[in-house]
Amino acid sequence: MYERRRRGESFFERILNYFTEIGEEIDEFVESMFEAMSLSKPDWDAEMCCIEPLVHVETTPESVIVTADLPYVENKNDIRISATEDSLEFTANMKKEVRFEKWGTIQRETSFRKYRKFIRLPEKVVPEEAKATFKNGILQVVLPKKFKATPIKVE
Repeated sequence: MYERRRRGESFFERILNYFTEIGEEIDEFVESMFEAMSLSKPDWDAEMCCIEPLVHVETTPESVIVTADLPYVENKNDIRISATEDSLEFTANMKKEVRFEKWGTIQRETSFRKYRKFIRLPEKVVPEEAKATFKNGILQVVLPKKFKATPIKVE
């Protein structure tokens, strides 16, 4: 974790480095806790009549690809997508209502008319260059990665 003594550093620089390393470890721990909490939330919101669709997130060297299964969505105009550098959110209206009876511990009837999904992306992307397709109930969004280094031409 922390090297006992670094050459050329003053006592205060060593303390500052030590606390910086501790801060980074705390940040990683807190981030992992938030990820764990997001995995345990329900996949529906009965009050908003929304259900989360099945989603697959894939990373390639050039892009992040999000694929969602949207049964009962018939038209691309029923889908709304928004993206930032690190997230993607979409909603889609169903043509047919999905109804559940006597499910879960509450034992009540619930129906859903809309899909809604918020995804924290694994890498930074360029949302302005994203492309989306919708065919046979499958939505695919391709988001080009934002590369950290920008090549500079030497003149």
